[in-house]
Amino acid sequence: MSGRASEGKGAQVKQRLPNFGSCFVCGDRNPAGLGVRFRVEEGTVFATFTPREPHMGYRGITHGGVLAALLDETMGWSPAVRNRRFCVAVEITVRFLKPLPLGTEVVVTGRTVSDSRRIWEAEGEVAGADGQVYARGRGRYVPLSDEETRAVLDYLTFYEGCVAPESLHRP
Repeated sequence: MSGRASEGKGAQVKQRLPNFGSCFVCGDRNPAGLGVRFRVEEGTVFATFTPREPHMGYRGITHGGVLAALLDETMGWSPAVRNRRFCVAVEITVRFLKPLPLGTEVVVTGRTVSDSRRIWEAEGEVAGADGQVYARGRGRYVPLSDEETRAVLDYLTFYEGCVAPESLHRP
């Protein structure tokens, strides 16, 4: 999915991020997964998602674990893209602000707020088209080694319109 950013200084084309077919959040070959497609623009990672019945907690309401998984992956992609190295979560905090009704399309965003040598921090939110924020998150991530990052790159699928593999790893 590719679109044009708003016109003006620094406008860039949104680029799709690769996926791992078996991933619960982004996998396109995981029948139990969410099948989310991520894109990046100017360091912010975006995804759209519409919860359905399999994502339900209470009747008609999206399970909080689904929102937490969406925030984790979206927030984790942001420092990975920025630092050209993959990472894993060591801590995630989610604040649920309002129940998300099934069938409501939301945009999940993630952005890096700090990145020291050992810990990267990101924040994110889940919001509807009307601006209603359903959840906010904050995460702390540990970067993988160069060797581990190369191994991850080997099993990701890069589709047309994706960022280039070399943009996700420092040689």
